[in-house]
Amino acid sequence: MNPDLHFDRLPSDSWPMVVLRDLDAGINTVLVTVIDVKGSTPRNAGSRMLVTTDVIWQTIGGGALEFEVMRKARKMLANNAGTGPDKGDPLWRRQVLKIVLGPDMGQCCGGRLSLLLEKFTVAEAPFLQALCAQATGQTTLAHPLTSGMPLTLETPVGNSTGKASIVASADKDVYHAPIDVRRIPLFIYGAGHVSRALIPRLDGMGFNIFLVDIECERFPKDLGKSVQKLLAKRPETIALHAPDDAVHLVMTHDHCLDQAICLQVLSREKFAFLGLIGSATKRARFTKYFIAAGIAPALLDLLVCPIGISEIGGKHPNRVALSIAAQLAIWQQSDEYGVGGVVGF
Repeated sequence: MNPDLHFDRLPSDSWPMVVLRDLDAGINTVLVTVIDVKGSTPRNAGSRMLVTTDVIWQTIGGGALEFEVMRKARKMLANNAGTGPDKGDPLWRRQVLKIVLGPDMGQCCGGRLSLLLEKFTVAEAPFLQALCAQATGQTTLAHPLTSGMPLTLETPVGNSTGKASIVASADKDVYHAPIDVRRIPLFIYGAGHVSRALIPRLDGMGFNIFLVDIECERFPKDLGKSVQKLLAKRPETIALHAPDDAVHLVMTHDHCLDQAICLQVLSREKFAFLGLIGSATKRARFTKYFIAAGIAPALLDLLVCPIGISEIGGKHPNRVALSIAAQLAIWQQSDEYGVGGVVGF
């Protein structure tokens, strides 16, 4: 395992990383953040999207609301777009929108929300570069709600669930929020057909995904930017060093590897979810081995095998992947998940 690997590093699909890639390509961007909600709204406080002149990244809820926000954001981009501070475009350009969904948007939702629009050009790139080099997803930023003032890096929020707030002071209002919502580390052992089908279905579910296998050739050529690839001759060493709140999905090509990984996870007694692909027969055989190895019956009750929900049957990789993703979504809403849902999702 790479000793330099950090499981808490800033995810490559977090908004600062996406903005930097856009700026490197000469594309200015507006970050839209839902900073306050009351009543029924399409998304929660903390939800974000990015708007460029041509595309959007993520969503704040779609519909008339999103189209109006996109229009406002693109108006900001059109104002001295790409000129930089030396040619008239001021640093840290911001706008706050307060919208009542019924009267303003004609939507059936009865809520209201406040949104912060922040424009990023090449002038803000040095700050983002420094931020990405040192921050984790849970590092807190202070976002002033007025133009002209820079973002401020604050103390990491540790194991916070990602809640954010507006704090009023004598001279300004500031929105404090983690860079990224709290993501649960998820380790998928085995880069086979089911894993490849599963990864796209986990997009947007609040996981920091690591794909583990024993040979480079087993990994797909393009995993996208949201998945980290871990090469390990002994995958159980990954389980040994994984964070205590990690999700482990064991689905390698080899039953002996599956057994070794599960034994390591169970022996540590610190994990959020352990799922094993297979059958009731496989579970029975593994359980007998784990009992002989000294694993307590109470821990064995936490081993989910066969993984997936029974309501979705079939053995095709796409159906198995859908079944596993559905089970994880249900688990996220359960008491075992521990945070009552993902803030901002």
